[in-house]
Amino acid sequence: MTLLSSLPSRASADDQVNVAGFYMALEGVTRHGLQTATKQIMQGSLGHAFLPSPPELRQECDKVMKPILEARARDSYDRRILKEMAADSKRAEWTPESRARATAKWEATKAQQRLDNAAEETRRDQYDTSPDACMARLKAAAEANGADFNLDKIKNAPSDTFKQAGRAA
Repeated sequence: MTLLSSLPSRASADDQVNVAGFYMALEGVTRHGLQTATKQIMQGSLGHAFLPSPPELRQECDKVMKPILEARARDSYDRRILKEMAADSKRAEWTPESRARATAKWEATKAQQRLDNAAEETRRDQYDTSPDACMARLKAAAEANGADFNLDKIKNAPSDTFKQAGRAA
């Protein structure tokens, strides 16, 4: 602050009011923040050559402290995450009972998957995919819809790899 008093001032003539304003504006500012901000102001960071007003000085101090406070917040967050991970790792230890429960659950899931796969294979085996069976299903579907099935009326899909069926060429 003493260095800043060498600058011309726009403040009022009442020194007590000026000092009270600076005390109020600088409440909670660290020594490092004030020293660094003072140095930057003396090097011309404000863009004018007058004694900074209390809010201007506080803004400069906040600019100085911003990266430091952000780093503290990141460190605090990282410490909290690591602490939670350490607490979770203690809870996640396997006991013989929990391992047996998990194994039984996994075996039940595998057995259900095998049953589902067997049912799907049975369904697939019952579904005849031969050309004659497909034709019979197409005829049955056409008759169910009240139409005559005629294979000659069905247009072939284009075989060119660059054309898509159903789009204008």
